[in-house]
Amino acid sequence: MKSKLLSFISALIIIVGGMGLAFAMQKGSEKLPISQFYSPEHTTAVWDWANPLNRDGSAIKSTAELLQEQQINTVYTDISIYQDIRNIKDENEKLARLGDLDESLELYVKTMNAHGIAVYASGGDTSWSKPSERDIPKALLAYVHDFNATHESKFSGMEFDIESYNQEGFAEASFTEKGMVLLEYLDTVDMLATQTEGYIARTDDKTFALGFAIPYWLDNENGNIKSVEWHGKTGPALYHVLDRLNKLPQSNIVVMAYRNGAAGNDGIIFHSRTEIEYAQAQAQQVNVIIGIETTNVEPVKITFYGKTQTELSSEVKLLDEEFKGSGVYSGVAINDLAGYTTLVENK
Repeated sequence: MKSKLLSFISALIIIVGGMGLAFAMQKGSEKLPISQFYSPEHTTAVWDWANPLNRDGSAIKSTAELLQEQQINTVYTDISIYQDIRNIKDENEKLARLGDLDESLELYVKTMNAHGIAVYASGGDTSWSKPSERDIPKALLAYVHDFNATHESKFSGMEFDIESYNQEGFAEASFTEKGMVLLEYLDTVDMLATQTEGYIARTDDKTFALGFAIPYWLDNENGNIKSVEWHGKTGPALYHVLDRLNKLPQSNIVVMAYRNGAAGNDGIIFHSRTEIEYAQAQAQQVNVIIGIETTNVEPVKITFYGKTQTELSSEVKLLDEEFKGSGVYSGVAINDLAGYTTLVENK
């Protein structure tokens, strides 16, 4: 009788335990994504262009939870507001605003990191490569370096979106005039790379990455620009950028190969191949990230706006498969958080 009672109790424990395990698995699955949207081995970044001063802790936490849920592991957050603060004449007001920015960014980075998300500072403008405006990106990068030196939660790097080619008149300019603009851009890349080398020498922080978003045609693919001579070498501007960044321990380019499909002779893969191949052959220190557009822009073929997150992630998987043998392909960067959120809502 005692033996039967023990057997009954043991069976009951197994049943109850099994029910508990099943319940736990069910509850756990509710918190897990239904499918693997993006490869965890690669960067899946999103540009967050919102002013960091306009969000409180609750809003930042909600954003971090969304990115984590969507398997996005990197965010480029805009710190361009720093330049506006620098221009404040009243010193007391300037110091107060700088304190607010420090506090907001510290909370942002700490919250994102707690959700497994790396944070890069970011900023950009069409004019920043002009000699008269170069002080702006230099000051932003110095701010990020100083921030990392004084805060426990640190930026993983700085991502610049300096679109010199969108300066007024560039499209209609002669090859000579375009070449001058590109040389100014290359000099700016060189300046910021040298500045980063100084930071690394002072801090021994070899994990800090410097990155630049570039158009896919910077390799002269569309024939609208010519090769330029820079630092004793003649070639497409893309090659010069990769050669210079290759001297850093950590760097990347985000190739804005904006199309809403990976395959075909006008797809993302086609427009990214030269960047991948040159980096793989000549600039193995540089990670090549492929940019993806999700905002409401024209023409329709350059954006995933109106599509779904599933459609976008399916195309990213094709990129992963195509470039999986490359040692430099590093993933994708999505422009931007607002556009991507709309895709998620489209289901």
